[in-house]
Amino acid sequence: MIDGNFLDKKKIILDSFNKGKFEKVIKLAKKILKKNNDFQILYALSISFLTLKNYGEAEKFFRRIVSLKPNAENYYIYGNIQKQLKNYNDASKYFVEAVSLKPDYSEAYNNLGNTKLKLGLINEAIENYKNAINSNKNNLQAYFNLAHLYNEEKNFNNLKKVLLDVLKLDENNTTALNDLGYLNLILGNVDEGRKLFEKVINIDDRHIKAFKNYFLITEANSENKYLKKLEKLDLSNVNYEDKIFAYITLSKCNFDLNNFDKALNYLEQSNNLKKSKSNFSIKTEKKLFENIKNLFLDKIDEPITHNNKLKFIPIFILGMPRSGTTLLEQVLSSHSKIHGAGELNYLPKIIDKFEINKPHNFENYVKTLRYEYHSKVSSLSNKQFIIDKLPMNFRWIGFIIKAFPEAKIIHIQRNPMAICWSNYKINFPDPGMDFSLSQKNTAEYYVLYNNLMKFWLDNLKNKIINIQYENFVNDFENETKSLIEKIGINWEQNIKNYYKNNRPVQTASLLQVRGKIKKNTSEEWKKYKDKLKIMQETLKSASIEF
Repeated sequence: MIDGNFLDKKKIILDSFNKGKFEKVIKLAKKILKKNNDFQILYALSISFLTLKNYGEAEKFFRRIVSLKPNAENYYIYGNIQKQLKNYNDASKYFVEAVSLKPDYSEAYNNLGNTKLKLGLINEAIENYKNAINSNKNNLQAYFNLAHLYNEEKNFNNLKKVLLDVLKLDENNTTALNDLGYLNLILGNVDEGRKLFEKVINIDDRHIKAFKNYFLITEANSENKYLKKLEKLDLSNVNYEDKIFAYITLSKCNFDLNNFDKALNYLEQSNNLKKSKSNFSIKTEKKLFENIKNLFLDKIDEPITHNNKLKFIPIFILGMPRSGTTLLEQVLSSHSKIHGAGELNYLPKIIDKFEINKPHNFENYVKTLRYEYHSKVSSLSNKQFIIDKLPMNFRWIGFIIKAFPEAKIIHIQRNPMAICWSNYKINFPDPGMDFSLSQKNTAEYYVLYNNLMKFWLDNLKNKIINIQYENFVNDFENETKSLIEKIGINWEQNIKNYYKNNRPVQTASLLQVRGKIKKNTSEEWKKYKDKLKIMQETLKSASIEF
């Protein structure tokens, strides 16, 4: 016989659950479940913990749900809990259980794709996103997950197909239109990209990412109707990310209009907003750089023999961001034997697995680095040379030389203030670039870079090709011929027409490298020198000339 008092309490719990009073559900349900293992109460308790993002408690109670009622929906929920707990192998297992019981479970396929991606299983992630779409042609989240993955893998042809598929479902989908617009910028179709951004803004004049992308490629003037729309927007209610994009775009527009004070003010607002959520610490960076030096003080002369031959010769173009690395890659990739792969994140991801301050099994690690990096990059091109143009790889020169003794390492230098100003002015999406959010940290990070490069050059000078940006742009042909000779290949006349090279470019310099070289850009910071005193003083205190 069921206790009437129990039924009353159960009703209160379920009513509270339906009204979203989850703390009350937890308080009452935990007491009752000690005496009565009621499924409905157990479910309400588990979902309450899940809704309140207490995933540890949700997992503990939902485990019992799955054992009592192992259906597709419960496996799906349990898989999501495991995913939140970063138990990706377990999450995958339960999503597989869900789709085995319900073969058209689109959401489960989509989340299975997400967990496979977290596990680094790219092909399996793609397969599951496709399964999600095939199970439900209207699952837009699966389309965009697949598009994001193709973008990360630089598979631009398939990325375009996915975005066009979304637009077949909804011709006015502003996310797909904006992403397709940016893809056109990457591929060098600037005018087509601009038209798409205009279309997005005309559909939704609060689509701030479209404003950002439009003005990335459009010089603002006081009559521009889209600038007038942006200036009229009430930014008090927009989300954190859009507010940053709005401030940085208004900053760029005011630089175009020579309203320098206003431009700098918007720039500071954008940077301050990002700083409020940033975990960047210059002390942490100093420690990392010291650990790198300490590791290679011991390992720099340690011989490592590699028996496997690479299918290609890596060219690493590195230095501080905004030092001219994109231009250099654009020029070199105009050679018939060189493929420009852009900024690859493979090397730092592999190095992240290594504890720099606890260098156990260093030789084995270096060989693993060589194998994993080669297996990733060799699929990108059949050309003799492949460029990896991730500027921040300057930190990993020691690893590069140990893992890839055949590689060409090109370090590009530029006027320190030109670099610091350009970094401070750009809105980098990568939190690893958050040193650029204040004048002081930008200059302090430059000092760290400068000191580490001195260390590498002191110990490995004959293995690094140095390029001075200002010399390169002022004497382009002779400097390029010299560089081509150092790489070990013959000069080709087509290199002079590098700006006609329509390879994909994904960096902030995507517009500049489509045009001819500008020679005096390293002097532009001087327009604002009175506003950049902290930056200058920080460099001067480290005896860095500019």
